[in-house]
Amino acid sequence: MPRARPWLSVSLIAALTACGDGSAAATDSAASTGSSGGIDLTAATTGDGPAPTTGVPTTGGETDTGGPPAPTFCAQIDVSLVLHPSAKIYGPSQQDALVEHFENLVEETGATVRILPNVGTEFMATTDCLAAAGNAADDPILVFGAAGEVAPGAVDALRCTLDRFDVYVSDFDVGNFMFSGLMFPVLERADWPAPGATGLAMLVAATDDKQANMYAQPGQASEAYLRLVGDGDRRRVSAFTYGDGAPELNMFSLAVSDKSRHYEKSETSYVAALADFAPLAVKTCEDFDYEEPDPEMPPTGCKRIDLLFAIDGSGSMDEEQDALRGANGMPPVLAEFTDALLEELTYVEDFHVGVVSSEQGFTAMHTHRDFPTMPESPETACGLPEGQRWLVGPSDSFADEFACVAATRSGTEEMTYYNLAEALHDPANAGFLRDDSLLFIVILTDEDTYDFVLDTSVAIRQRIVDAVGGDLDRLVVLAIAGGQGVFEMPETVCQGVYGDAAPGRRIITITRGFRERGLFQNICKGDLAATFSGVLDDVVSACAQFNPEP
Repeated sequence: MPRARPWLSVSLIAALTACGDGSAAATDSAASTGSSGGIDLTAATTGDGPAPTTGVPTTGGETDTGGPPAPTFCAQIDVSLVLHPSAKIYGPSQQDALVEHFENLVEETGATVRILPNVGTEFMATTDCLAAAGNAADDPILVFGAAGEVAPGAVDALRCTLDRFDVYVSDFDVGNFMFSGLMFPVLERADWPAPGATGLAMLVAATDDKQANMYAQPGQASEAYLRLVGDGDRRRVSAFTYGDGAPELNMFSLAVSDKSRHYEKSETSYVAALADFAPLAVKTCEDFDYEEPDPEMPPTGCKRIDLLFAIDGSGSMDEEQDALRGANGMPPVLAEFTDALLEELTYVEDFHVGVVSSEQGFTAMHTHRDFPTMPESPETACGLPEGQRWLVGPSDSFADEFACVAATRSGTEEMTYYNLAEALHDPANAGFLRDDSLLFIVILTDEDTYDFVLDTSVAIRQRIVDAVGGDLDRLVVLAIAGGQGVFEMPETVCQGVYGDAAPGRRIITITRGFRERGLFQNICKGDLAATFSGVLDDVVSACAQFNPEP
């Protein structure tokens, strides 16, 4: 049954007047830094125009047919459209598909739809094409439509822009800095996005993001987009990414929201991808303030928790290991954490704890101390039962057993995330992960994970998700590593209570891919006792909300 759309009776002119036309002139200096084919490369500038109307539109009671009130939608959608000039998306059929995508968005939501087109650059690629839609010369924001109607001149302005991007040439880049093309306008324009607007990030590359510097990372960019555009609310943002062998774009999409999608050119045509994403774009607008109803039956909560550690065993990690294990007079952080967990979750029957090395090729859980540098021997045994490679708690011996297995020694090329993922599938560890348990994964390291030589971040994340049957509700991931700052202020090596730590950029990217279930703690900010105390509520909440399959 078609959705009622009361906004179709509102005139487009009235809607544009009420919401602002987005054409405020930029007032800061914007000296041209290069141009080609009618495109000006200018630094993104600050606009001082009126803020558009945002918030929940109301339908005024029942519809004209006497039925119940129509569903509410977001008032405005701001689309960051970042296109790689070398992508094969500028032909007539591809342009038609993109135009149809935005027409559908206007008609289905009734929201004011604004588009900020850009190539993958740290500058702002502007053209004179938006004059067809009534824009001032220095206004790069296209108001595509509102109140269910496409704005006059908007389609021609968009097609003209696509034609100009197709022939883009610059002395500074080739237009494939996709995350910079997305985030630099957000950081540098006061009028983009509008406060309270729903955000859509559409990134289309010939291959992948190719900048790969200290801030152009999927985890960094997704965190910044969620924070600055969605105000930290995943209901109000989604991402469409398209590329060819593009794990960076894929991880960005995974991290933004559950309504985001990545498409590979080898698997899906650009036209088909846009058609597939269209309902999700509409749903992002519909869900901008959606609250899940309370379940008819409250969840039973988890009865079992399986806790898997990947501990960096390189020489610089001695202090961190001592703190976690409770060695050399330190309080046993992990033992105290599990005690606190069981005090909160009185219905939990038991927990498993396993430890895996960061050394490449070792994914069987530890049963001996100082493994794998020291070979297993009776002198290094931790007292686990024969054939069991994990601890079972609670028990009187748990703290001592964990202090033994968590004493790991390995080389300096850490494969922390890869080893975690593979340990969950290693037959040597069969029986550790139970079908009805909550899986809590912890990475502890002062270096990034070097497993890019073994597999993509997307594949590693998927191996972990597969281990819990694709159910993120069964999973909590805590990565404790060196911080990387934020997109607008990246950081390098940090120093904390345990010494120096390098930025865990790849670790953070994979962790962000688990969305709400991925937690990151900068190892330089506080000690491990504070870190585990800080995530206690997250684990308790995940367990309480878990409903094991019968």
